[in-house]
Amino acid sequence: MPSGAQTDYAHYNLYAQLYPNAYQNYKPPTGKAQFCESTFYLGNTYQQGEVTAYKQMVSQLAAAGHAQSNFIVENSNNSTATQLSQLQSEINSGCNVIFLDAGSTTAFCSLYSTALQKNIAIVSLDPVYCNNAITVSFDVYQNSYELAANLYKAMNYQGNLLYITGVPGVADAATATAAATAAMAGHPGLKVVGNYTGEWTASVAQQATSQWLASHPGVKVDGIIDEGAMGVAAETALQQAGRPLAKVSLQEGDCQELAFQKANPSLVPFMTDQAPAPGAYATMDVALRLLAGQQPALDTVLYPIPGPTTATFNQWYTPSMTTSSSCFASPKPALPAIGSYLGQFFTGGQPVTSFPEPS
Repeated sequence: MPSGAQTDYAHYNLYAQLYPNAYQNYKPPTGKAQFCESTFYLGNTYQQGEVTAYKQMVSQLAAAGHAQSNFIVENSNNSTATQLSQLQSEINSGCNVIFLDAGSTTAFCSLYSTALQKNIAIVSLDPVYCNNAITVSFDVYQNSYELAANLYKAMNYQGNLLYITGVPGVADAATATAAATAAMAGHPGLKVVGNYTGEWTASVAQQATSQWLASHPGVKVDGIIDEGAMGVAAETALQQAGRPLAKVSLQEGDCQELAFQKANPSLVPFMTDQAPAPGAYATMDVALRLLAGQQPALDTVLYPIPGPTTATFNQWYTPSMTTSSSCFASPKPALPAIGSYLGQFFTGGQPVTSFPEPS
């Protein structure tokens, strides 16, 4: 592990598993690469934004003569069996690089071996608990712990919490739940009064929160634990029900979260940004290094989330953002910083001379 990355692996074992580099014998394809994606869900703005970012980057690579112009996307809609079949199809259909939003940590392990035998690089945005694929992500456990711990501290470790979780069964959601629960240890004054899924989708989270509020008319809500993209939706439900707004830590980096924080700074004790463009950018960076013959130090690459902080908030926020906005904030300086950080994981090969950036 590179010495400059060790702090970002402090709790890796609570999120990911590390394996040696499996790409020693990988032979990059000659000519234009075919980029593909296999995802478990396209029902929210984050996943949709991720696909948009990939398409933008592939288009730039195609214009430079390095990629096929079509970007192939398969969506299993939360079915592991369907994703298994779709991933097999992409492996058989000529994809050279497959970006993976893995709906399971273990179900696709045999396909990773098959892909590597065919010189196909699989770059996953989620942890995979087997070798022969490369995971590129931030440490979801550490990020979720910090979000929850700062929320609890802002509540003086007292009060009622709504806990809105991500897609059931997905590693990132399970990890975020474990982290928020761990941060609560030793604080008996905190009580989770509502626990339900919002599927990382604002409309689902708002409806679920409205239903919970309607069935709990006398229960005060002091804080909201949000696993991503659902906090502002829950606040909207509180407002529509005539309830006071609650404290909430926000991590998605979408425009509505920044607008909410700008209007209610005392209610947002902590904010991080993992918008879809930086996530897609990081995986593309790794994919292009593999295609250039560079060798990774290990199979799981964790990078720090780029912001915003209190000091840099206005680099991310613009006055056009509202709590109804569906956009994401991804300041350009954040992307090259990720690329510079990732470079320490690779040796050998050729430099990547044409690197696209999504908007």
